[in-house]
Amino acid sequence: MLSSALVIFTIAVTQLHRPWALALAAVSGVICIYWGFAYRRLER
Repeated sequence: MLSSALVIFTIAVTQLHRPWALALAAVSGVICIYWGFAYRRLER
């Protein structure tokens, strides 16, 4: 899930001139941060 969110985030950031890209970048960025913290807790 984290890798998919990172790919979607990267695509959205490269397309910021389109109206949908900002919302998609925000949502996928939040998902990346959430899963990053979840993985971080698992390793401890």
